[in-house]
Amino acid sequence: MLKKITVILIWISLLGYLLVSFSFVGEKGDAIILNDIKVKVKDSIDSGFVSNKDVEKIVKKQYPDWEGNSVYAINKEVLEDKINQIPYVKRSEIYSSLSGNLIIEIHQRNPIVRILQGRGYYIDEEGKKMPLSSKFTSRVLVVSGAVNEQLIKEELFDLVKFITNDEFWKSQITQIHVTRGKEYVLVPRVGAHKIELGSIENYQKKFKKLYALYTDGFTKTGWNRYKRINLKYENQVVCTKKN
Repeated sequence: MLKKITVILIWISLLGYLLVSFSFVGEKGDAIILNDIKVKVKDSIDSGFVSNKDVEKIVKKQYPDWEGNSVYAINKEVLEDKINQIPYVKRSEIYSSLSGNLIIEIHQRNPIVRILQGRGYYIDEEGKKMPLSSKFTSRVLVVSGAVNEQLIKEELFDLVKFITNDEFWKSQITQIHVTRGKEYVLVPRVGAHKIELGSIENYQKKFKKLYALYTDGFTKTGWNRYKRINLKYENQVVCTKKN
């Protein structure tokens, strides 16, 4: 019985300690006054779609009297939703420091291809559209020609991911042109030739043939001898020489 009473007293003491601790933390939180906004844009070295000023402007518009207020005057979830509406923001995280800083971490969306259609737009690594930016141009794979949303969804996005996820092809292929017959023509960074991939069917096997040509054949004949490389046919590569 005495042991049971001792256990109960220990739990009561622990509960009391926790209540006092939380009360102290709450009082301390109420006492923290905001004095600065710190924006941290992730991957800002590689991408410049989102600037600190863009984010600060949203905060000050939503909370014009933020400075000098308690940290609890800022509804972080509402503010995150506002910032996440920026088309170049993948997600945002907001928290405050004991020194009175409102800290906002921005994770930018990562475009992997630029579609040259109308005004043009990007597609990010998740397959979502991104508008072009007047502040920053991302150097990514470019797609031109007979492109529509259905084609992108059904086959083009897979081809783009295949190229951009491979270090060799990512550095070598700069543009994809889609013909009205849904055939693909690739434009390489090195060499004066065009690569006729044909339809999307068996495209990975076609790239294997092309890789063999690049790493074996071109080392002997040179990169500028041909004007066209045709990969449409099964188990062969047809190269057309320059005139």
